[in-house]
Amino acid sequence: MIRKLFYMLCIGAIVFAANAVVAADDSTGQIETQKFVLDNGLTVLISEMPASSTVSVFGLVKTGSATEGKYTGTGISHFLEHMLFKGTDKRGVGVISKEVQAMGGTINASTSFDYTIYTLTVPQTAFDQGLDIISDMLMHSKFDEVELNREREVVYGEMQLYWDNPSRYLSQLVFETVYKQHPYGIPVIGYEELLRSLKRDDFVDYYQTHYAPNNIVISIAGNVRSGDVLPKVREIFKDFARKPTILRNLTAEPTQITMRTRTEQYATDLTRVSMDYVGVSLRDADLFAMDVLAMILGQGESSRLYKEIFLNKKLVRSISASNFTPMDRGVFEIEMLLEQVHVDEAVAAVKQQIAGIAKNGVLPDELDKVKRQIYSQHIFGRLTSDEVANDAAADEAFLGDYDFSKKYVQAVKKVRVEDIQRVAKQYFRDDKLSLVVLKPKVENSGAVETSPVQKLLEIQKVVLDNGLTILLRENHAVPVVSLNLVMNGGTGQETAENNGVSQLTAQLLTAGTKTRSAQEIAQSVESRGASFGPFSGRNSFGLTFNGLAKDASFAVALLADIIKNPIFPQEELLREKLNMRTALIREDDNIRAVSARHLRESLFLTHPFRLNGLGTMATIEKLSRSDVMGFYQQYVVPGNMVLSVFGDFDSAQMLEMLNKQFAGLKNKDVKVLTYAESLPKQTREEIIRLDKKQAMVMVGFQGVDMKSPDRFVSEVLGALLGSSFSGRIFTTIREEFGQAYTLGGGYSSGRDMGMLSFFVQTTDANVNKVKDLLIHLIADIRDKPVGKDELKDMKAYLKGSFQMGLQTDSSLGFMCALDELYGHGYDYYKHYDQGIDAVTSEDIERVALEYLDLNKAALVVARPTDEILKNSKGEDPVVVPTFSPDIH
Repeated sequence: MIRKLFYMLCIGAIVFAANAVVAADDSTGQIETQKFVLDNGLTVLISEMPASSTVSVFGLVKTGSATEGKYTGTGISHFLEHMLFKGTDKRGVGVISKEVQAMGGTINASTSFDYTIYTLTVPQTAFDQGLDIISDMLMHSKFDEVELNREREVVYGEMQLYWDNPSRYLSQLVFETVYKQHPYGIPVIGYEELLRSLKRDDFVDYYQTHYAPNNIVISIAGNVRSGDVLPKVREIFKDFARKPTILRNLTAEPTQITMRTRTEQYATDLTRVSMDYVGVSLRDADLFAMDVLAMILGQGESSRLYKEIFLNKKLVRSISASNFTPMDRGVFEIEMLLEQVHVDEAVAAVKQQIAGIAKNGVLPDELDKVKRQIYSQHIFGRLTSDEVANDAAADEAFLGDYDFSKKYVQAVKKVRVEDIQRVAKQYFRDDKLSLVVLKPKVENSGAVETSPVQKLLEIQKVVLDNGLTILLRENHAVPVVSLNLVMNGGTGQETAENNGVSQLTAQLLTAGTKTRSAQEIAQSVESRGASFGPFSGRNSFGLTFNGLAKDASFAVALLADIIKNPIFPQEELLREKLNMRTALIREDDNIRAVSARHLRESLFLTHPFRLNGLGTMATIEKLSRSDVMGFYQQYVVPGNMVLSVFGDFDSAQMLEMLNKQFAGLKNKDVKVLTYAESLPKQTREEIIRLDKKQAMVMVGFQGVDMKSPDRFVSEVLGALLGSSFSGRIFTTIREEFGQAYTLGGGYSSGRDMGMLSFFVQTTDANVNKVKDLLIHLIADIRDKPVGKDELKDMKAYLKGSFQMGLQTDSSLGFMCALDELYGHGYDYYKHYDQGIDAVTSEDIERVALEYLDLNKAALVVARPTDEILKNSKGEDPVVVPTFSPDIH
């Protein structure tokens, strides 16, 4: 929701995240929560969601980086969060993640200014075991000296990685500038020199004093009954003794009386500007009007700042507004990404927009739109057990009202135009403003290059004797390194009989080698504060590593070992097959995923485009270790590989290392399969019935492949119809109905075919109207030229979005590796803007006429079952636009 409780600057330690089944609750937010306070002061919230297939058990501890007392600045809250996964009196190191994994669940944790939260979601049949794990962590964690010192090194690495992101760095500069005395100005992760001073006794002391039942909220949500659950909670926490109350005596931030400015340089391509006005706390009555103002100003492509400063004045690449409301005084932030030359003009333009609202207020239509959006966010933010558990815990912990989220929506409904005008006058003054600018580093010549493409360092391509293609790009701005190994594969190389084998093979690559177990691989990566994992998509599969530069040799050796010596253990294969089946079950709970699956199967009768990356229940069951070995032997060969290494390293040394590790790989010919599919001879329409209150209308067309000259035309065409907010589907549906569920679409590329698809999720009563509107919109873009301004704005949107993806070595390296693998060339990204700019209105009309032929389309309509319709109360839907083109 726009009501940002404390989620900004959260530091999370992902310990294990398997594919859990989290079913949506169809009660549109009407979930009842009960509150109980045990004799020891522990607050227990139980939210019954009978339609859910899962249960979430969250433990929120009311302590974070701002409430560390004598340990302030050490980051002890965040470090302690890590340590709670390192074993208890009855669970050794690594046991917690394995136990959750065996249940098919997820476990995670995060730390922020005012709280630390532990989150666990499991199938509802595993509730007892899940509750035991969370309670064990909160009451009986051990702080083994060896594990503590090992984890300390992980956190040191995390501290370095933490700043390898210009947006995160800017955010910390903001808090340091806005908060001169309050601990919100201190990084959640702490300072390394202070963390080094902590001893084991300090962690034990903090744990014993702050992790007390009277300082914790246990929030349970899902397919449970209070009468069954509460006795179990009482029993398991019966020996958890109450501790002295930790009082919140934080230093108050003095009143700001003059404008503050701060400018720093960073190894980045564009300037980032944050305009930060002194805001309000979570408990301030002006919270509601300030949240609404944030959305009116800068959330979405229909917001004032987006339309005026991005579209009309073209001063920025992106712009947004948000209202951060923690326990104590917050910040109203307007953030921009732009060229340095436009900074002064953009800041002045923002002030002009705010002054206009202070003088004239806002339009009633603007206010009504935001109220609908907030209602939408509330509804769609409470569909799963973890979302409900999280909301209830946070609301209860900091407002004393677990039902605040519902009351928040009601309060927003009461916000008037006069309220918006009043807060604009009261809070948005220069003496309450902090202006923080993070600009590109100045070159020796003194000039600042403003083009992202110009500043990208040169990429070196080397092909080893065995056919392995290597891309090297040195970037010494930040001490990190990113490796992306990509190979032709994915569903495009599968058949209906072995569907899912690419996904299974990719996952099992990290399941162990001849010299390393899966646990040893995970431990060695996590101990370095790195991330490492497999992927499998439509056209490719592979492995990615992101870590500190000092660990580059480890990364290369690990990657080579996994590629050369995987063992594909049977036990891990069975576990991964279970995870894939679980993910398919979860997909079946998603009306969009189900509809998209039917659409692909209808549009492509034989082509692999119809296949699901996860496979089917039947194919997963049949897949064996020999299938995985066969896929591995066929596709994991050097001539089918591209390895990009981007980051802080010496190219000569890196190349020598790669030669040493990979030269022994033997090459062989790989035949990358391509397919063709005849166009439908008539519209293929399918109606499916689902146990959902929502309905879905989805239409799809066969499209061009990724190498077609019309690829860029298809991308622009797909966005004109399906992009969020400014796409024709959203605009028309909003004007016609004023409401819908989710909607969007676009162009998806493949090696030998592509697809254009569009969808609207709505009510059953509006299915025929929505269907007619979709058909009309598609016919309209075929018959009438696209306007000059509409085309120009959409091009700017697409180019801006694309450039945002070039910011990190990880994302650029991945993109370059895939482009090289697919035959575009590693520097294909440099031609994106040119390709988009070359698209004309005539091109759009030509491609629309050729490919958006409704007589050659597939149409899927998902409707509620008769039983659902019979029991439905006819709740109104709300607008949630989406736009998600494919990758890989």
